Amino acid sequence: MKRLQMTILIVFTILIVGCTGMEKSGDNEETTTDLPDTIAAQDEFTRTFLVSTDEVAEGHYAFKPWTEAYTMWIPVDAKLSEGFYEKREKHWERFSYAWLDNEENLSYGLFAQFEDRPDSEVVGLEHLSDYAQYVGEYSKSDDENNIYYYGKSVYETGQEGEEKIPVYSHIGFIKHKNSDKALGILFDHHCSDWTTNCNADTKSIKDHFWGLVKSVKFED
Repeated sequence: MKRLQMTILIVFTILIVGCTGMEKSGDNEETTTDLPDTIAAQDEFTRTFLVSTDEVAEGHYAFKPWTEAYTMWIPVDAKLSEGFYEKREKHWERFSYAWLDNEENLSYGLFAQFEDRPDSEVVGLEHLSDYAQYVGEYSKSDDENNIYYYGKSVYETGQEGEEKIPVYSHIGFIKHKNSDKALGILFDHHCSDWTTNCNADTKSIKDHFWGLVKSVKFED
């Protein structure tokens, strides 16, 4: 059921209806009426998460969630699911967004869950694996600020009796070295038009995933 929710998100790129437990937004809402003609900037809900509508990298805005615990990048054509968003004070948060690359015939969906608790590395990684239905081993790396876990999987979706459609997943988990903060990311993608071939498993897509992962900056 969890993966079905994500599949619906990335296939149809519509909002998921559900109980949100939302609280009031942070202070990063754009006030100007002269907004860029991008999905992220034009969508009222998504815009409340943007640090500004100036691109911080080509095709990406700076994204600051309502916990204000970290920042990361979000594609300019991504739209946050208002129905999926949920936040519990400053220690837990989840969100998802989706976007299309019509030129490459690709649909993308990103799910993320933030944890700030003493056992966030263990519990957060378990939650991510459970949500992604991932049973493999993670590779592990680090840099000056964070520890990174990475996994990759492919699963098939489709109605019984119909041709199955492969969905590719990059799975990442970021643990801050100087605090209990951690963020799990599931990055799904597949061909938008299931009857037409597309390059859905490429190095450039993996590089994009890692660009989003490495853009995560936790607040000390």
